[in-house]
Amino acid sequence: MRDTEFHWFRDFLQRKSGIVIQQDKKYLIQTRLQPLLKTHAASDINTLIYRIRQQESSAVAEAAVDAMTTNETLFFRDQYPYEALETLILPELTHGKHRLSPIRIWSAAASRGQEAYSIAIAASESIPQAHKRVKILGTDLSQEAICYAKKGEYSQMEVQRGMPVTRLVRFFNQDEQKEVWSISSDIKSMVQFQTANLVDDLLPSQVRRFGPFDIVFLRNVLIYFTMEERKKVIDRVAKTMSPDGYLITGAAELPSGNQSKWKPVLFKGKRLWQLA
Repeated sequence: MRDTEFHWFRDFLQRKSGIVIQQDKKYLIQTRLQPLLKTHAASDINTLIYRIRQQESSAVAEAAVDAMTTNETLFFRDQYPYEALETLILPELTHGKHRLSPIRIWSAAASRGQEAYSIAIAASESIPQAHKRVKILGTDLSQEAICYAKKGEYSQMEVQRGMPVTRLVRFFNQDEQKEVWSISSDIKSMVQFQTANLVDDLLPSQVRRFGPFDIVFLRNVLIYFTMEERKKVIDRVAKTMSPDGYLITGAAELPSGNQSKWKPVLFKGKRLWQLA
């Protein structure tokens, strides 16, 4: 890949997704885009990028952004957010002043759905009739990841990553013919998925009909943005939340908005955040 194409694509990716690719990561772009050459009949990476430059809203441009989005995740990642959900946040909300209305939760970087379904399982284990009382939205920039999540079907390898056997047997159905595990209907009914771009100023209006959210999971995604973009993302997310709503970020990610303010809530030595 020529330097001119690398620099242009790097800027294009940041504009479209907020993802920042460092100067020494040319190999990452080459590796992620390589599979697109065959599917989009391009002779090499330079040709592929040229076609994206010609029409930034084309199918090949969308596929390129999709390919660069990190979709690696697992069920019950890091565990403590789900423990906090079950033992601290959900008990507080179910005894709160507005419990005639549903508890609304947003998985804001849902990838292939493991996080959103993990939230639904944790809620089901701690709230009676959770499938009627909890509404979860899962969003991701990647259309491919969202289509995958909507199916609610996972391979043996995927369910082995983070999913205890007791939960697997209780909340999944095994399809031996297709060699997949399918999410149970009650859990699946709690979750809706749609594409959404965290760096888009229209984000609050895109998800407004699903909110306001009592809890937002925004985990392991802020690290890919510039500091200024992080602040904008945090402010956009804050606009979708209920007063005193909880924000759960990655362990090393600190919410710092230009306008929104957050107070830390400690849980087993880890910080959660509450809208101040």
